[in-house]
Amino acid sequence: MTLDPKQRARLQKAKLLAVTRQYLEAPPSSRATESLEGEPASAPIEISDVLEAGSLYALNLTGHGFVLLSESSARSLSAALIWAAQQPVQRLTVFADAVGVTDAPSATAARPEDLARWAQYFLVADQPIEVRLIEGTGSTGIQPGPVPPASVPPERDSVLEQHLIDEGLEVVHEHGVTRGELLGLEVARLVVWPQESGGDNALHLEVGVGRFDRDAHAAVRPDESPIDDLAKTVSILRDHRFPGAPTHAVQRLSRERWLRALLLDQPSLVGAHSLTALGMTTEPSGLRDAFPAAAIGSTEDGTPLVVVCSCGVDLALLPLAADLREQVNSEAVLLLAVPEQDHHVATKWLASMLRQPAELIAIAVGWG
Repeated sequence: MTLDPKQRARLQKAKLLAVTRQYLEAPPSSRATESLEGEPASAPIEISDVLEAGSLYALNLTGHGFVLLSESSARSLSAALIWAAQQPVQRLTVFADAVGVTDAPSATAARPEDLARWAQYFLVADQPIEVRLIEGTGSTGIQPGPVPPASVPPERDSVLEQHLIDEGLEVVHEHGVTRGELLGLEVARLVVWPQESGGDNALHLEVGVGRFDRDAHAAVRPDESPIDDLAKTVSILRDHRFPGAPTHAVQRLSRERWLRALLLDQPSLVGAHSLTALGMTTEPSGLRDAFPAAAIGSTEDGTPLVVVCSCGVDLALLPLAADLREQVNSEAVLLLAVPEQDHHVATKWLASMLRQPAELIAIAVGWG
């Protein structure tokens, strides 16, 4: 049976109420953080005390915040942090559900141990954040999981890559894949055709904006050389993807990667001597999804940099950016590059809550 919004909200409020009561009644030794002075030993709280804060459900009990995440994700964690900053609270306990958890974390889905790892990069009122997994009407503390290892470099083919270069595309090696991008928009990639599917286990050039478009190209133009197909496709896309172009779907896709392409070409915009594209610790779930794009490099004096680009107000930015810095070099300077119009207060709040600071840099993009 599908619940209507009011029924679902009451159910979520009741769930937060139950797990918070159990938490407060449990021995202090079972908690990851110490109790606040004046915090009630029992839980004289009612369902009417639970606040609906956007997609979250929250309680503020004498400065100790309790939040039930709407989904187990980086974005929901950031929403909880923003709520905590607005209250403000001196402690934050986050409850996550195991429902819908996947093996591989992403911006929209994560395991409890991933949430705990992301949470440890932040402080609320100089205190660590506690992440707990809901089990029935109670909860258990979650230990942070390890940072994912860096992805394996892709198999290379200099001849195929040269075709991408000849068309003026950026050649990007990320998450074990080589892509040809036009101002950050994937136009082609090198794909191994596996023998078990009738292939030759060799790399091939596939043309198209994303997987479905590549499949469509293969179906519609089966006899056309991929080199010719690439030239035609790039020519069409160039008419719509350039700074100041009229509004068009092609111009609006993958803007985070477009911003990264700009910085790779002009690293001095973020004070870097040089930059190289790098994949995040998680992968985007689709071409149309907002997802940060990253690069690593250094300043003129050799200071290591991790640069993460974002557009709009992407709440996944800060947890994922901090995770990447931890994977690459925990001592590196973290720079968050956003278009001037996206220099949002929520991003500033989240950046200020990091244990290790990050600098927010506004970039004049000029893409219309």
